[in-house]
Amino acid sequence: MDTPGTTTPPASGSTGAPFGDRGPRSELHAGLRLSRPVALADLTDDLLWPKLLKVPRLALRPASIGIALFALLAADLISLVGNIGRKDNQIGLGSLMSDELLRGVRTLLGEVRDGLLVGDAGRVVEAFVPLVTLPRTLWQDFSWGALVAIPMAIVLLIGAGAICRIAACEIAHGLRLSWVDGLGFGLRKWRSLFLSIAGPALLAGAIFLGVAVFGWLLFSLSWTQWAGAVLFPVVLLAGLLGAILLVLTIVGAPLMAPAIACEGGDAIEGVQRAYAYVPSRPLRYVLYLAVLTLSGWVAVTLATALGLGLSRFNAAAIGWLASDAPVGISNPAAQAEGFTGFVLKLWVNLPLMLATAYAMSVAFTGFTMVYLLLRRVVDGQHLSDIWMPGLLPGTVAARVEEPVVSGSREE
Repeated sequence: MDTPGTTTPPASGSTGAPFGDRGPRSELHAGLRLSRPVALADLTDDLLWPKLLKVPRLALRPASIGIALFALLAADLISLVGNIGRKDNQIGLGSLMSDELLRGVRTLLGEVRDGLLVGDAGRVVEAFVPLVTLPRTLWQDFSWGALVAIPMAIVLLIGAGAICRIAACEIAHGLRLSWVDGLGFGLRKWRSLFLSIAGPALLAGAIFLGVAVFGWLLFSLSWTQWAGAVLFPVVLLAGLLGAILLVLTIVGAPLMAPAIACEGGDAIEGVQRAYAYVPSRPLRYVLYLAVLTLSGWVAVTLATALGLGLSRFNAAAIGWLASDAPVGISNPAAQAEGFTGFVLKLWVNLPLMLATAYAMSVAFTGFTMVYLLLRRVVDGQHLSDIWMPGLLPGTVAARVEEPVVSGSREE
């Protein structure tokens, strides 16, 4: 018989509790384990690459799409300056730049992939040629008008920096910046954003020019060629430096704007981090870009299809009853005539323009996610550890400045 205030331990093999004799704590844990099924998030929380699947949703922010749209429109308006004096049937500066960039990226991805698979080093080298020779291509078609590409690039990079900053704040702290704050960051950092790309390219160009002058001085005359042969190792070292700069700049370019947006630094820091992360984890970098490309390609294709479907639906509905409707409604690429044609072309092309802006938002939001994931792998920094003005690094707590006491200190 039990006395008051005492408890008798259950006998061995007792079936008074579910799952054997484990006590109330085990019953509680068992109940928690059975309270909900295993979700996909339980299996992927510790993985990094599935976070890239969130990029298409993060890129749908109106602030990011709006900034991308205005950046693209501003760059297109600036390109009109380079088209002065050219015939209407000739391709414009903006169209040529976009076409050459897309062709260069496709060539880079395809030739590097095929060259590595078949072991053809020549194809790997040729993969970089379209992007490296882009300035020469623009110069051949537009002469001094090609310099208009510089303000175009600055405007696009300001938009890219703003989108990266908006994405970084949401990924790190769940903060949704307004388009004013994002654009303000891009405008403040425009020099760093531009020099992070142009600086290494100009340095590689200076090396190229130096090698050219070296060759002109020492190989143009027969009696100086012996000196050129002796000093040729200098050319090899300079060429190696120039080639490394070009390759790392092209391959690491997607990380430079996100580095500036996340760290709040200058062009040098952006270049240093891109140059450090890509060689440190090249396979991981390729994997992240592949996942981003796959998810982004599907999202952008669906957005473009929606824009095309909207335009065709409206054209079919209007043309069903209005047989004399302007041709610009059914053919957005037709030449606009008069005020009516210009305004209609603007509105008819708006869905496709929004799809293009969404593509830009997906690209730079994805590059920001790739940068944060790659930084986590290489440096061990948490995704929340980004530069925030007035906040402690990696937190949303306000920075408390220590008071400065004036006066002399007694020895």
